[in-house]
Amino acid sequence: MRLLVISILVFFSSAIFAQNFNWTPQNSGVTVLLKDVFFADNQTGWAVGDDGIIVNTTDGGQNWLPQASGTTEKLRAVFFIDTNTGWIAGGLNTKTILKTTDGGSNWVDITPETIIDNQQVLDIAFADANTGWAIVSDSIYMTTDGGDTWTTEPYSINNPFGLDHKAIAVTSDTTAYIAGTRQRTTGSAYADVFNKNPYEGPVYFYGAAAHQFETDDKLYSIAFSNYITGFAGGINGILYKFEQEDPFNMAGPWDKNLDLSSQNISSIWSISFPSESIGMFNTSTEISGVTYALIYHTSDTGETWSAEPDTIQDFLTAVVHAPDTANAWAVGAIGKIYKGVRSPIGISEMALDIDINIYPNPTTDFITIELNSGSNELISYSILDMTGRLIKKGQWSLNSSNSKFTLNLSDVMKGVYLLKLSTDEGQSTFRVLKN
Repeated sequence: MRLLVISILVFFSSAIFAQNFNWTPQNSGVTVLLKDVFFADNQTGWAVGDDGIIVNTTDGGQNWLPQASGTTEKLRAVFFIDTNTGWIAGGLNTKTILKTTDGGSNWVDITPETIIDNQQVLDIAFADANTGWAIVSDSIYMTTDGGDTWTTEPYSINNPFGLDHKAIAVTSDTTAYIAGTRQRTTGSAYADVFNKNPYEGPVYFYGAAAHQFETDDKLYSIAFSNYITGFAGGINGILYKFEQEDPFNMAGPWDKNLDLSSQNISSIWSISFPSESIGMFNTSTEISGVTYALIYHTSDTGETWSAEPDTIQDFLTAVVHAPDTANAWAVGAIGKIYKGVRSPIGISEMALDIDINIYPNPTTDFITIELNSGSNELISYSILDMTGRLIKKGQWSLNSSNSKFTLNLSDVMKGVYLLKLSTDEGQSTFRVLKN
């Protein structure tokens, strides 16, 4: 959702398959929908949500205490530059921007009159204590004095229309990226990322180059791991990646980085990177009427993503954030807050050094697993459902050349399953969809 801000999701405590993070619930003291969470360090954080709710912790979430917002509006986004100075954006009936300079002991309404024709401020992010941006669905606003005054940011197009901004990422005091959709003149909408390019004159917000996103996709989230590498996700379960090769070109390309659209996946709700290489995003799925939040991890800036996501039951549109690579928090419906701590075994340490090919996926009955290990060894397999319940297990003997095995899933109910493969050297897990 914002610059170098990570998000982390939650662990369903009864799951028996490995998690990238171990998750434990925390008591928020509230029961409303929490829309966003932000930690300035691994001890001090804030969560915001419906009815003007703000809760704060200074001990890593062991205790969450309410803070007076002075409003009953829906609070949608929170951003802090340090443990004292932060901003909150929101609104439902009345647009709202709040600011604190004392860690939230006092919140001041700084909503400017310049924000017009919209009742909801959707996201806010800052590069430093002075320079930041806020967005509504069809306009972008910038401040250079910490939010005391705001000015409307111009677009490169003469008559912008049909805009629907959702999320913002700030990479410097001159550059920001806005993810959302833009309507075509023909009436259809398409995903787009607007960027402010300080090298262009005059300085406008420019849309991405045409046809970079899937038809009818809509972007909900955006984050950058550094000032030249970004990720955006939308309603189709597709993650896009931007790598700026030309320092003067910020319009793309945005390439497809990971496609989960065929795996009964919902929207990508949030993306975050606490470092240049380590990051994660969260989405969700539904199996037999039960929803599960899913968190995918990378340790190589999106070159590969974990086949086995962290999961939590009944946690659909959660938002995640981590101040560093070892700690994370997730918030969502009915005041739920979970703390995540990185598992002792890292993502890359778990992966098997074996060439693995699984097909067809999705399947209606059988799946074939091709393995090329380069040595003679035993490999164990197990099929688990998304609650961690064991469905099938067994063991195969590999040889130094290609080995091929078949699993019969014709007697398994439709849904998403995890295929775990493990040897004495490690393990890898893959998502399998049974139609």
